[in-house]
Amino acid sequence: MSDVSHISARNRARLLLAAAVLVIAVSVWGVSAQQRSTADRVFDETRSAHQMLAAMLDQETGVRGFALTRQDTFLEPYRRGTVAFERALRRARALVHEDDTRRQLEAQAAAARRWHRLADEELLLLRMRPDQRFNLARAEARKRAFDRFRTLNGRLSGDLAAERKRELGRAGAVSAGVTILLALLFGGLGYVVIERQARRGRDRRAAERRYRETQSEFAETIQIMRDEDEAHALVKHHLEREIDGAHATALVRNNSDDRLVAATPVEPDSPLAAGLVDASPESCLAVRLARPYDQGQASAPLLPCKLCGKSAPEVTCVPSLVSGEVIGSLLVQRDEPLETKQRDRVVETIGQASPVLANLRNLAIAETRASTDALTGLPNSRSCRDNLKRMVAAAGRTLSPCTAILLDLDHFKQINDRFGHGAGDDVLAAVGDVMRSTLRDSDFAGRYGGEEFLMLLPDTDHEGGLQAAEKVREAVQGLDLAQVDGPVTASLGVAAFPADAMDSDTLVRQADRALYAAKAAGRNQVMLALPGAGALPEGAES
Repeated sequence: MSDVSHISARNRARLLLAAAVLVIAVSVWGVSAQQRSTADRVFDETRSAHQMLAAMLDQETGVRGFALTRQDTFLEPYRRGTVAFERALRRARALVHEDDTRRQLEAQAAAARRWHRLADEELLLLRMRPDQRFNLARAEARKRAFDRFRTLNGRLSGDLAAERKRELGRAGAVSAGVTILLALLFGGLGYVVIERQARRGRDRRAAERRYRETQSEFAETIQIMRDEDEAHALVKHHLEREIDGAHATALVRNNSDDRLVAATPVEPDSPLAAGLVDASPESCLAVRLARPYDQGQASAPLLPCKLCGKSAPEVTCVPSLVSGEVIGSLLVQRDEPLETKQRDRVVETIGQASPVLANLRNLAIAETRASTDALTGLPNSRSCRDNLKRMVAAAGRTLSPCTAILLDLDHFKQINDRFGHGAGDDVLAAVGDVMRSTLRDSDFAGRYGGEEFLMLLPDTDHEGGLQAAEKVREAVQGLDLAQVDGPVTASLGVAAFPADAMDSDTLVRQADRALYAAKAAGRNQVMLALPGAGALPEGAES
């Protein structure tokens, strides 16, 4: 989007420059046309005035020649001048629009008519009396009429020259004014455009700086995450904070049962939650294609994603890749399509988070393996001791009971001796399955050592502990294993915090004493811890 905005800004600047050049050119052309029109009109008026004067001079020359020679050939300039004068007068009347100039023109015409009248009288007299001598009085009268015309013609020519000067000055002033106005206008527009582009540039640089700062903050923070859940929550919070209206969901690939599950909360009644019920990794096209996937109004792919395609109007799903392996994806749901910068942020965020998520997953797997018994799949002895301390401490803080149950398989050594260690391993694995299926999700069960198992039940007193232990005992007794000929039984000892002990070590010892009491009472039964109960003698048969 930012690239498109840069191109649009450049296009607007080009259009503004082209418009400025066009307007200036049209304005200059208009002013120049006005100057040409004014100059042409004044020039034509002046030329008509000069033509009228020249015609009058021709007529005066013809009259004088005829008066001196009495020959008609000398009247030719008079005749030609008469026609030329009328033509020039008509042209001048057509050109003149100002009242004062028109009055001057009509005054010239009146003076010319007076001269014509005197000239015609002179010519008529000379034709009727060829022997008539030159009459100085009539010549002087005709001269005064001609001088009157010449004076008026000169005044008109002067006025036309002054008018031309005024019009040219006015046109120059208009031209200068238009040029200044356009310069101010387009200078202001140019300043606005340049300032707007500069502001956009500053905003863009500030946005890029903030983008880098927030991504650097995220890259630094993701390194101190303690587990995958915390890291996924950070990714979700980071993207939802930086992208308005976005809802992010982290999807992880569970390789153990080939499932794709949500690592961050999902609305229970959402289309995404319904799609994740039986979703495999291949259900997500971003995981299948190993590249970002978009679906919505802005992008309608040939193959829609059945998992996330209907979860929101606009979706962007980016796979989490580590060494070419897809470990999950991040789904961003939004009502509007992501901008280019926003989509880049999603891709960059996943790129920064993926190695950390892979390391946290590998670390979790390593820790799980280190704390898990390989045979039964239950927590091992070290994990039993750690959880015992933690859960007893938690019970002490909340002032709630916590029950410990120790289970020991009866005559397990005989099972190994009679049916082999493989059969014994199968029995241990089956007992682990019994505990997982019988106890609550909040309860803890682990292999405490050998054929001995420890169960921890938070918020459970003596009565609840006895009921849970009895259910486990019955389930163990009900095992039907092909490798073992005969029933498998177990003895269980129950002790409760704080009724029987005030710390974890004492609680286990009390449960161990109760277990010994169950053994001593005939095995395959549950016993509560009793004060003063003795420990199991060394070397006693289990």
